[in-house]
Formats: sequence, C-alpha cells, structure tokens
Amino acid sequence: MNRAEEDYIKVIYELTVERKRALIKTNELSDRFGYTDQSVNEMVKRLEGKHLVSFIPYKGLSLTNKGKQIAIRMIRSHRIWEVFLMQKLGFSWETVHEDAEMLEHATSEKLLEKLYEFLDCPKYCQHGNPIPDFNGHMEESATLSLADTEDQNTFKITRVLDSKELLEFLNDKHIELYDVFQVIEKDDFNQTITIESKQTQHLISFKTARMLFGHKM
Repeated sequence: MNRAEEDYIKVIYELTVERKRALIKTNELSDRFGYTDQSVNEMVKRLEGKHLVSFIPYKGLSLTNKGKQIAIRMIRSHRIWEVFLMQKLGFSWETVHEDAEMLEHATSEKLLEKLYEFLDCPKYCQHGNPIPDFNGHMEESATLSLADTEDQNTFKITRVLDSKELLEFLNDKHIELYDVFQVIEKDDFNQTITIESKQTQHLISFKTARMLFGHKM
C-alpha cells in the first residue's frame, strides 16, 4: 500500500469504528481531505478492489476486516509517535501531527513496540485519542461533542480533533484537555455557545464545539 491509501484507511476507521458508525458517505472523506468527489471516488474504488473497504451504492462505505487491521496499525503508530514527540522532545500539540504522520509510515512493528513500552504503554495520545495496544484493544473514544450539550450542563473535555487551527485557537483561549466547563448559554440563532471555567467565560462557535469531545458530569 502507498501512503495515500493508508491515510484513507486510517480516516475511514476514525470516522466509523471510533465513532460507532456503520457507514460513512464519500463526501465526508472529501470534506476531511479537501479533495474533489471524483478523486475520492477513484480512491474508494481502488481500495474496494484491494478488499480493504466495502462500498454500498447510495448508502456508504466501511472497512473490511483486512482494512481495519491496517488502520489499527497506522493509528497505533501515529499516536505513539505523538506521545513520544510531545513528552520527550517538547513538541506542541498543534505542531506534532505532521512529523508523526511521516514517522508512522516508516516504523517497523519491532521499533514501535519498543517505543510503546518505553513510554509505559500510554492509553491515549495528547489529543485524547485512544491508542490500540498490540492485542488490538483500546479504550473508548469520547464521542459526545460540546455542541450536543445543553444549558447548565457541566462538560469535561477529554478529546479534541487534531486540527492545527483548532489547537491554536484553544491555546489562545488557554483551554486544555481535561478542563471542566459549565455551559452557560447555547444560542442556536447565532450558532454560539458560552462556556465558563474558573470564572472565565468563552464564546465559541458551534463549528468549534463540534470538534471538542468529552463527558457530561
């Protein structure tokens, strides 16, 4: 497999298995990668030909068991490298993605297993994404978004999308993983949410809130 195919497999896994969805539409991949529908459709056909995805016309696509195994390997590698680069080399959470992306494609299983043990077998990366262990088991991924909460809910952020623009915004607002917020107001008309923590209020858009995941408390 080439790198582009592995990237597709990994994203399909994140959008289906980790979000407990049976199928996704091809336009979700177009939105995620920023590619044309034609380009995505061609890649899906290629992956289907290699028995890595199953495509049902007018319904969507999912990974085959073979595709899932490849995805788990790539996700494990990417997230272990993110932990190493941030914990041991001081990378920031908004800059670590690109280097981890390159390293994940060039890491042997032996090296990855040694790295995993060296890091004391972390369960999550620094963005809150679960890391599959070498038996394929991993912790639950937080799927409840801040956008799905209601007024006066207390919400703990435990996972954020690995988007550089989002992470820079959170840095600017001094919002970190595992922070707890009170939802003060949801404004459906203006598509904004007011949250408060430690007597500091933040006004964020629904778009941003959909990229923050966690648990009601």
